[in-house]
Amino acid sequence: MWYLILALVLILLLLLLIAPVTVHIRYVLKERDDQIPNTSITFATPGTSVSLSFLWGLLKLRLRLSTLKLVFNRFAPVFKLRAKLSKRSGDVLAKEKTSISAGRVLDIYKQAMNVYRATEPAYRFMLSTIKLHRFGWWTRIGMWQADQTGVAVGLLWAIKSNSTAYLYRRFKKPLPKPELEIIPVFDARVIATHLNCVFSFRMGYLIITGFMAAWLLVKNRKKLMHNKGHKG
Repeated sequence: MWYLILALVLILLLLLLIAPVTVHIRYVLKERDDQIPNTSITFATPGTSVSLSFLWGLLKLRLRLSTLKLVFNRFAPVFKLRAKLSKRSGDVLAKEKTSISAGRVLDIYKQAMNVYRATEPAYRFMLSTIKLHRFGWWTRIGMWQADQTGVAVGLLWAIKSNSTAYLYRRFKKPLPKPELEIIPVFDARVIATHLNCVFSFRMGYLIITGFMAAWLLVKNRKKLMHNKGHKG
């Protein structure tokens, strides 16, 4: 009997390794001019989510981000986040409401960048195994003056084209045509952006990337400790 159970477990593990994991990222930001004094900066609005599909769609999870904003209080700016995790049926598995100081976010970012630089070859390998299915990024933007809107549109085109080119150089070929659009708004101050990205990868490559990253961290641990000590 236990031979059968062991065989079923091995088959399941094999399926998990070879089955594609599909990731669907939606990023939404909609903000208009507010006459009331505003003490916060919004980075994401409802509609922002990350969906994961395992075993050819048999298991699905979705993390929905309700709000992500930087709130300025009397002492220091604070990031506030609200999110929900749901399963395939839509039932909420967990809710999260978190506040974290901007200084702490900056520290986490610096540490993450140090780790990324030490393990960059592993991430480059992982990116080369990812299959991109769709990439769309649409934006409407309007500033106080028409010339300011024109400058903002030019800067956004530079950001979009460079970031898209960076990703497309590293993802697995062939790649779908990117859907990029910027619409200037000259009669109102508004920013609305929608990013829609769908890609897939295999767990086997993710495990290999994990081993590569661990080896690179051990190899570069002296450099990481030196950077940490230099910061302190």
